[in-house]
Amino acid sequence: MNELIWRDFYFMILDRFPHVAEGAFKPEFDAIRWDDWPAGFAAWCTGQTGYPLVDAAMRQLNHCGWMHNRLRMVVASFLTKDLGLDWRLGEKYFADRLIDFDLAANNGGWQWAASTGCDAQPYFEFSTRSRNRKNSTRTANSSVNTFPNWPI
Repeated sequence: MNELIWRDFYFMILDRFPHVAEGAFKPEFDAIRWDDWPAGFAAWCTGQTGYPLVDAAMRQLNHCGWMHNRLRMVVASFLTKDLGLDWRLGEKYFADRLIDFDLAANNGGWQWAASTGCDAQPYFEFSTRSRNRKNSTRTANSSVNTFPNWPI
């Protein structure tokens, strides 16, 4: 029932504030400088980040076009907070692949995860991302063991 309430809430937001389809709910958040890291985005898309939960979720999405809502939040937070990439990249990727795609719910969920939406989670970074990328063992070319296939 809660997911239906959220869907309706985000539908109302999209109806009353149509600019969210292209940018942040609060326009000042459009000024956030997201990282430019195509290899990181590619690893996220293909489920090869080196983080087993993120990778399994993305492989599930790529395999069957669906992902549980909680995993959607996990991978969205990972893309925006850990990789530091623009939420709109993930939003578009989901739009192209989800069989249950809904513009309002997808946009609302991505903006929540990126801390740019009307009901955003507080902004914080889960990691020091860019500063430690060169020293990290978990990069797009990671040798960290991952699950070879979805499902795990």
